[in-house]
Amino acid sequence: MSENQAPMIRVMGFKTSYEMLPVKGDPVNERCDLKGYKLDASGRRILERQAEDWVTYSPSHSPMNTKTTERVRLMLPDPSKMGEDQDGEKLKFMTARWMQIEPAYDAFKKGQDIPVNGMALAAWPGVSPEQAEVLRQAGIRTVEEVRDLQEGQMEKVRLPNMREMRKQAKLFLENTDAAKASEREAQKDAIIEQMAERLAAMEALLEERTQPARGKSAARDAA
Repeated sequence: MSENQAPMIRVMGFKTSYEMLPVKGDPVNERCDLKGYKLDASGRRILERQAEDWVTYSPSHSPMNTKTTERVRLMLPDPSKMGEDQDGEKLKFMTARWMQIEPAYDAFKKGQDIPVNGMALAAWPGVSPEQAEVLRQAGIRTVEEVRDLQEGQMEKVRLPNMREMRKQAKLFLENTDAAKASEREAQKDAIIEQMAERLAAMEALLEERTQPARGKSAARDAA
């Protein structure tokens, strides 16, 4: 997936639950069922309380309307579990989806904030911390997501004047993009100016070093 392609999903968050789950065993040295889970003397699976990580995500175009929560381990693309996926479409889909989840999951496991695609609300002076928190509770984490809100979505955000906020988000991003473009042009001009100065200095140095040789040549011609 290219850097310029919009993410297929938006990761909303993670949580960990603790459940009684079957324990994987060693089929060679332990009594296990056909799926590799350990069995007790009566032939039942041995259960232990284990941590289970969950991810909540939504389609990139609709972070507020449709949310799905699934076990993280079931999101991993595993070719051995694709069944009759002969054309590989299911594996491609799961791989593309996992590419969007994995960086956020790694951050979650490290106790860090989940990275966002776009400009974080904290970087926008157009909202107060209290307003930003209401937006985050609605699944909106970036200024771009405020700008892209649809009419039906704005009604679900418990803030007044959402249309005006959407308008201000659009203006802020446009001004930010313009400022970045101007900064890039200024940096480019500065680099060109530095290169011109270096070239002039090199030409002056070359001229200085060739002058004595020209003087000796002129003396020999006079003799």
